[in-house]
Amino acid sequence: MTMTAGPWVARRAVDEASAVARSGQPDAFLLHWAERELRRALGRSPLLDGRPYEIFGQGSRVNGTYIEQSSDIDLVLMLKAPLESGWEEFRDDVLAVLGESYHVRMGRRCVNVDDPDSLFGEMVDILVATEYRLAGEQGVFFRDQQGRAIVNFPKQHRRNGDAKDRRTGGRFKEVVRAVKRVRKLAERERMLAEGTAPSYLLECLLYNVPDDVYRTPTFGEAYRGALGWLRRSPLDDLPCQNGINRLFGPRPDQWEAGTAGTIVDVLHEI
Repeated sequence: MTMTAGPWVARRAVDEASAVARSGQPDAFLLHWAERELRRALGRSPLLDGRPYEIFGQGSRVNGTYIEQSSDIDLVLMLKAPLESGWEEFRDDVLAVLGESYHVRMGRRCVNVDDPDSLFGEMVDILVATEYRLAGEQGVFFRDQQGRAIVNFPKQHRRNGDAKDRRTGGRFKEVVRAVKRVRKLAERERMLAEGTAPSYLLECLLYNVPDDVYRTPTFGEAYRGALGWLRRSPLDDLPCQNGINRLFGPRPDQWEAGTAGTIVDVLHEI
């Protein structure tokens, strides 16, 4: 692998990320608008009547770690039922109901609205899920495009990230956004293959960095310190940011620790 990005290019990427980090706060209005539009579309048909569901946000925009103003709004549409009971039927009914208002299709994991003239279609992805309970914690169950079962805990992910950001004086999410922007630089320079360093993986890795590494006088010290800590530390047993799932393993929502180590090396080298 050839390191082609000069230091000034990387410095510019980090500076841009720092500027976005200071301004890129969660947009409560957009989230409220997206939830309202989804409820309005679901309410146009009686097909879902009598089934209790909950809508809430997840992903980088809601978590305050997005790096572009055009970032998607990710919504979870969760049927409040135990375990995976009725997931396929619920997904099919949601597709049918939304199909009355939009052109919809199932993506890799989410329902995609493909209406180019619709702001809702351009900005919103919908994860259809059923409620999952584990040791008193509320999570979500769904299946990916290959039919593989996935359980995640997006509310805990958001809560833990917000708490860590407060403990570190805002440095944690600032560094997350910077690393994501440098990741894009590494992809452009062909130092990382596109898609090999997903945002969720990066955020969970950086969440595991101790708080005191982030509590530094300057952003640059926090950025370098976080990546340096990850390079020096064993990654195999790290938890996800939700504090429940393991980050590495054989499941479709897990990664290989060796691959993550390579990603950290490339980002640190830049």
